[in-house]
Amino acid sequence: MRNGTEQPLYKKLIADLKQLIDKGTYKKGDLLPSENDLCKTYNTTRPTVRQALSDLLNAGYITRQQGKGSIVAEPKKGLGILSVSGFTAGVGGKNLKTELLDKPQKRDWDADFFYDLSDEELKAGSIYFSRLRYINDLPVLFEETFIANVGLPRFTARNLENRSLFKTLLENYQVEVKEGEQKIWAIGADEKIGKLLNLQQGTPIVHMKRKLITNKRNLNIYSWLYSNTEEYYLHENF
Repeated sequence: MRNGTEQPLYKKLIADLKQLIDKGTYKKGDLLPSENDLCKTYNTTRPTVRQALSDLLNAGYITRQQGKGSIVAEPKKGLGILSVSGFTAGVGGKNLKTELLDKPQKRDWDADFFYDLSDEELKAGSIYFSRLRYINDLPVLFEETFIANVGLPRFTARNLENRSLFKTLLENYQVEVKEGEQKIWAIGADEKIGKLLNLQQGTPIVHMKRKLITNKRNLNIYSWLYSNTEEYYLHENF
């Protein structure tokens, strides 16, 4: 009987093939083993193998060519920005740089703010700041953040350059993200975003608006995110 915590076989197959591609055992242009060979190697069924190959295809690791099979592509690397644990946790700190563009500042909410706000949030106002995130010196994410100014003394004096927002909130204010919602669009970069992400105006980018609910009543975090996915794709495990 399968252990309840054992990794599903198709996920093991995905992980194994990713590892072989990442370390160069299979290089760009190489054929992966056939579906029949993978079935024999992993003692599994064709649907399981096809599910794993489909996930690799969606992640950009392979292409499929009729009559040939699965061909190794030039894989992008994943950005875990969809995670409620935050960008730093989702990506990892390695080769990650955060530039603070607008320092934390108290301000009123915009009259046409995207999300509905509680009376307490409206009364408290927000703390706003913006940051540009780099991976290997490539700008990949511009973010504008609004935090309800509830129980955050001296937050505007905090240094958020090359620091995790969620870790700062947890260590200094015992604020922890519990759940959230996010809405995602594909849009063309305007002049401002294009300059920040080193893209031509009109280049397709991913735009996300998200609301994160914390363990403190009426202390919610709102972010507008703009992501360059030319070199990286967005991902999250569930």
